[in-house]
Amino acid sequence: MQSLRQYELFHPIGGTHSAAFRVLLGFFTVSVLAANVWAVGGSLTLHLEDESTQEPVISRVEFFRTDPGKKDRPMPIRQTVSAGIGVVVDRSVVLELPDSSYRFQIVRGPEYRLVGGNFTLEKTSLDEKTVKLPRMVDMRNEGWLSGDCCVVPSSQSLPLRMASEDLHVAAVLDDVPSKPIPHRDADDMIDNDPSWIRSDVAVNQGLMFYHVDDTLKQSIEACGSSSEALVAATTSDTDNSPKIAIENPFAWELPIWLASQRVDGVFLFGDWLRLDKTIYQVSDGRGEEAFRLRDPTQVGRYAERVYRQMLDAGIDIVPLAGGGDESAATPVGYNRLYVADAKPASYDSELDQPHVPGTADRWWEQVWNGCSVATNGPLLRPLLAGRLCGHVFEGRTGEVLRLQPELNLTVRDPVDYLEVIHNDRVHYSARLDEFAKAGGKIPPIDAKESGWVIIRVMTQYEGHYRAAVTAPWWIEFDGQRRVSNTALEFFREWLSDYEQHLMSTRPDDVAKEAPFVRAARRYWQRKATTDN
Repeated sequence: MQSLRQYELFHPIGGTHSAAFRVLLGFFTVSVLAANVWAVGGSLTLHLEDESTQEPVISRVEFFRTDPGKKDRPMPIRQTVSAGIGVVVDRSVVLELPDSSYRFQIVRGPEYRLVGGNFTLEKTSLDEKTVKLPRMVDMRNEGWLSGDCCVVPSSQSLPLRMASEDLHVAAVLDDVPSKPIPHRDADDMIDNDPSWIRSDVAVNQGLMFYHVDDTLKQSIEACGSSSEALVAATTSDTDNSPKIAIENPFAWELPIWLASQRVDGVFLFGDWLRLDKTIYQVSDGRGEEAFRLRDPTQVGRYAERVYRQMLDAGIDIVPLAGGGDESAATPVGYNRLYVADAKPASYDSELDQPHVPGTADRWWEQVWNGCSVATNGPLLRPLLAGRLCGHVFEGRTGEVLRLQPELNLTVRDPVDYLEVIHNDRVHYSARLDEFAKAGGKIPPIDAKESGWVIIRVMTQYEGHYRAAVTAPWWIEFDGQRRVSNTALEFFREWLSDYEQHLMSTRPDDVAKEAPFVRAARRYWQRKATTDN
């Protein structure tokens, strides 16, 4: 007879046993009319404040000229820091623009509500207005701190851009000196604590390496192939081995990288999810027939599918999120990773209580421990049976582990559905109205064998895949991971396709890549034999 082990449930703040969620949609709109007389031309001084604290804030703002009968035109603003899309308003900005009507959109990361407004400048206009930014949720106050795991170098101040997006951690591919910030003294500190930036990272043809010194970075970047870079990183004589992430989850070499057993993470949100353009195809890697439909969400869905196949193959890997090495104009932190820690006193209890990692090193340690949620929109704070993502539930043959999903969710876009996925099958799926009617209660998972669980939230945003996806919780019976034959075949077929791709497009590289292909083939065959 099977025994039933009941894990204690996490009780969300407010005393309820059900999950809590908040839905905030649309824009908060203000109208700012500048019509006072000024002899030397039109001007509007715009101040930004946090609605709840009344303190000045830094934010990204997009300005558009709205002439009648013409398409709205993005407007550059003099004496500001570029944010890729829009500019950074450093608490306030003086707008001196041609006579016309204008609109603006203020975007301060995903934790604030969008603010839209309009104003008119005339030849003799002079005015000064304050716009208050309403915060939807304070993720840091709830124990979750956000970071961008891959930022392209720029001379535009990264600390200021991070503050404008309410972002606290960044990994930048090169340490480029920043231009001075207009109208800010060098000793005027940017209010964005913490602001942890690292540049000890390198990228080579779809792989990203963390914690590399200058010598190893040069060696990695000089390698002619990603496989060679992987070997260089894993055979280096540095004191600490670098962490390695798959920055391009569509790469032809993917099954070789996984077979090396040296990969620690994979970008689930990267430079195929951009605000400056829609990506319909995979340009450097293995795509899908479905891409021909030109569905703007398809590439993002494919990255998630690849991630789930990795989990189902029993590969211990964590999700990452960031701009990516080809993120172009996408603002820093658009794709971001929220990471939490658990209070030390809670490790021996049945419940985790999320709190912010105390140092940059600890934040990154928790990244590799899988205590994270990747997102480019929804703000998800999940627990499973009272444990943060990355936890391993252990059981023995004949037991049933009852695991209760719980979550807090805040969203700005309309949500398509919320799903709990267990062993690559949907355990629970509901739209938010259905979820609300059920009192925010999700049916428990009764696990009888090894496996994994993730939670995802998919929005109705049409521009591209906009979602939130958790790192996995692992379930191990008798100390064993689940390994699916279907997932193994997925990567074996990918490897076979790579061999054909090499012979047809890069025949000169066949001999050089052959040892890596053979080693990967042995790995996937052995895994199918020994783990099943």
